[in-house]
Amino acid sequence: MRRLALATAVALVVLTAPAAAQTHRHSANMSHVKNVPYEARNGTVPNFGTDIEFAQLAGRQYALAGSYRNGLQIVDISRPAQARVAAVYDCGVTQGDVQVFRRADLPGRTFATYTSDTQGDGTSACYRDAQALGFDVLKPDGTGQNGTFILEVTNPLQPRTLSFAGVPQGSHNQTVHPSGRYMYNSNSDLITSPQPAIEIIDMNDLSAPRTIGELALPTRPGLGTESHDISFSADGTRAYSAALSQGVIIDTRNPAQPAIIASFLDPAINVWHQAEPFTLTDALGREREFLIVEDEFAGAVGTGQCPNGGVHVYEISGGLERSPQKVGYWNIDDVGPTDGVDGRCTAHVFDIHEAAQTMTIAYYNAGVRVVDLSGLATGDGLRQVGHYQIQGMDSWAAKTPRIDPRTGDFHLYGNDTERGLDVYRFDASAPESPSAGVWLTPAQALARARSRPTVALTPDTAFFCLLAPQ
Repeated sequence: MRRLALATAVALVVLTAPAAAQTHRHSANMSHVKNVPYEARNGTVPNFGTDIEFAQLAGRQYALAGSYRNGLQIVDISRPAQARVAAVYDCGVTQGDVQVFRRADLPGRTFATYTSDTQGDGTSACYRDAQALGFDVLKPDGTGQNGTFILEVTNPLQPRTLSFAGVPQGSHNQTVHPSGRYMYNSNSDLITSPQPAIEIIDMNDLSAPRTIGELALPTRPGLGTESHDISFSADGTRAYSAALSQGVIIDTRNPAQPAIIASFLDPAINVWHQAEPFTLTDALGREREFLIVEDEFAGAVGTGQCPNGGVHVYEISGGLERSPQKVGYWNIDDVGPTDGVDGRCTAHVFDIHEAAQTMTIAYYNAGVRVVDLSGLATGDGLRQVGHYQIQGMDSWAAKTPRIDPRTGDFHLYGNDTERGLDVYRFDASAPESPSAGVWLTPAQALARARSRPTVALTPDTAFFCLLAPQ
């Protein structure tokens, strides 16, 4: 990633609007384009955005944005400044993790998956549709079963339920294999789970998904060792699981019968939340593969101060795949209180654009961040180049469908629990953020982790709290 950096430029802008307006703090290369709120559909709370994915559908660009209870928001972003909700897949669930996928044997069609983790209302359209198709979607008390809905979005204005894959332990996240024929479920249960495992769901027949087995995960000390999130390599031969108290690398050359390659620990990580592979060529011309892991400290309990969990980087090239070697740790350098007494400030859902050597990442109350990964090639580590914060925001995921390969410019989309969808613009020719963040060696990262305070154990946070590493 190349940027024009002007040492004398003022790269931090504070916009002070009339008294009732929210304060915006951002680097000079980022601007806020638009906010798209979500209607409260199955409850009284609007917005509550969660994960987000993108798709080119019917000649237009769409963001498919999940939410708590308000359904899958299908937002037309063909013209980002005019972004609008074009349709909603009415599905009153909690979590709302979304994946978009296609199948080589079903050309011209586009599909999506949408998760229910702990609370499904059982009455919104997705449950009614699945029940009409013959699926058992209700619990004895009349609420919705947990699991994953499979839908077709070929016509984005009329999303259509195809089936439902029930998972008794819930679908906190799910990940579709690049073939589109299998789905791996992450239930993210805590220490109450007797045998941690990844549920494997056969989707060869999209109208009749079925669980065909489980991949048992090693039991480790800590919060729990179920999978929280899984990513696949582009060729589908590997999967990477952030499993709460461990990282797991999986051989998925036969996705119906995966096998564990490595399970590894890091006492500097509080909650393993997301893990993504990334490849670059270093200064000596060697192709090297890294694994980037995000720490959702204390399960994103609001501590009212910044920063908490950050980003950990491991090399997994060649023989290191069986014993990943930690390279370093990065975090934002915003030290101080959040703008709310219980504000959350920890790394959360991120996305990697390998060709641009760029990562975008959400930090809840601390906003959205753009991070340059190219320093891994020279040993200089990660560096923040852009950021945007809005008073009272709570950004869950920050992603972009495309970075212009000529200019480095892009629109960034932040799915926010308080605001819905925020559209930002990143201008690569403008001065970058003067705050690069903090890059630490593995030893420094461990020392920092051991010095952090213990999170208080309360009835509300009992399942999300860990003692400081010993």
